[in-house]
Amino acid sequence: MKNTAALLLSAILIAAAAVNVRARTDDGDGAVDGSPRNRGYGFLMLEEPVSPRNAAMGSAGTALGGYGFRYYNPAQPFFSSASYAAAEFGRMPGGVNKGGFETAAFFSDLFSAASFFSSAVDFRTSDEQGLGAAASSGTTVGAMSVGYVSGKVAVGVSFSMAEDRIWVSSDYAAVALSAGIGYKLLDDRLSLGAAWMNAAAWSRGFAGDGSRWRDGRVPVFARAGAAWSDTLLSLPYTAAADAVYRDEDGTVSVPVGFEAKVLPSISLRIGKRIGWENEVMSLGIGINIDRLSFDAAFTPTVFVDDYEMKWSMGFSYTMGGRKKAEAVKKEIAPVKEPVAAEEPVPIEEEPEPTEEALTEEKPVSTEEAASTDKSAADEEEEPAEEPSAVTPQPSPR
Repeated sequence: MKNTAALLLSAILIAAAAVNVRARTDDGDGAVDGSPRNRGYGFLMLEEPVSPRNAAMGSAGTALGGYGFRYYNPAQPFFSSASYAAAEFGRMPGGVNKGGFETAAFFSDLFSAASFFSSAVDFRTSDEQGLGAAASSGTTVGAMSVGYVSGKVAVGVSFSMAEDRIWVSSDYAAVALSAGIGYKLLDDRLSLGAAWMNAAAWSRGFAGDGSRWRDGRVPVFARAGAAWSDTLLSLPYTAAADAVYRDEDGTVSVPVGFEAKVLPSISLRIGKRIGWENEVMSLGIGINIDRLSFDAAFTPTVFVDDYEMKWSMGFSYTMGGRKKAEAVKKEIAPVKEPVAAEEPVPIEEEPEPTEEALTEEKPVSTEEAASTDKSAADEEEEPAEEPSAVTPQPSPR
């Protein structure tokens, strides 16, 4: 399995390099003109991170637990090692509202996950007379993931669908495949992950052709990351960092984040997406009570000279940890109590008589022994008595 993990990591890195070369050698129609491909202008919401925990940690999540597999890593449920259900809502600059839900379940060494997210913004159209009718624009994204876990390694693949609507004039659609891997090291304190998001994608609705499916036109990301969990001055903490290659313009960003559990049920988070110019930093808080968690993230953003606050909040419920096949079999099979009769019973051996015991025994005299032998012989040789005839006695004269 280690060889498989190494091969998959190498494949992801090689594919990322190939995407980089292709992005710098052709445009959106495949023509070679030295300009980067114009990707993602119909699917900008696919570049928006999900999960308040990860968003508060600078959007690092390739090797970090939590939800958001369709954005960070198809193998992400492996780092949580537990089935969960989560719901999220928030607001972005420009009055864009977003929300969605996600769930994941483990079945022995397999896991599956599904998510649905949408965003929408209302605006008014304009015409020759001024303001026109009210309209809306929105994006809907649905995704499913399946994965396999073998010890400390997991691989996952996901399939996602997206639709982008701008009033009634534009309607874009896309489908994409992604792949990822996760690896736990050092007693699960160190986690490593890599993913190729939207590695193979097709879209339609661009360039005035709504019926033709085109290769690409969807934002592509190659991600690699690590997360370290430990204790500092009796405070549990987690530090995470990613390296993300963005196919649209060939740039690399470095999300970094830190989380500290200041109280048994309260965690504080801070992060920064280095190389993402319109985000200043990220802050967040998490409250955990038994299996229920509440998370919130706040990210100041800047567009030219305008500062706005981007925020998101979510609830998640953990339903149980992953169980290995052996553990499941033990739970299903009835436990048999050992039968006492089946246990070997030790046999007590009679101790051999010692010389003292033999000496203490009363000696048998020769006469007694002879008498005993004679009686036994008489019993054997003495014939059975036959009834004798009665002899008549003479009568007196």
